[in-house]
Amino acid sequence: MTFPVIITPNAEQDLLQAYRHIRKDAPAAAGRWIKAVRNSIETLAKNPHRCLLAPESVSLGEPIRELFFGKGPRGTYRILFVILGDALYVMHVRHGSRDEFQPHE
Repeated sequence: MTFPVIITPNAEQDLLQAYRHIRKDAPAAAGRWIKAVRNSIETLAKNPHRCLLAPESVSLGEPIRELFFGKGPRGTYRILFVILGDALYVMHVRHGSRDEFQPHE
């Protein structure tokens, strides 16, 4: 089964904020980064269950999964998503150094 991948407005805002941050110091790298992270997100359409449950699943009581993108402490991002019915929703894209997502964010 292939899932449609829907990037929520919150996740889109997260992506653009990270892109702008990277672009300040490295414009070419920022362009490559945004393209690569979007490609990585699209891979979820084929096999999203390969990703483990995120720590937020326990505190929020929902099956939230996470896909890691990037390498090292400066460049690892957590792509948080849920599967609802026949669709996959990307909820947030968070830098790996940030604390767990809280619903009030």
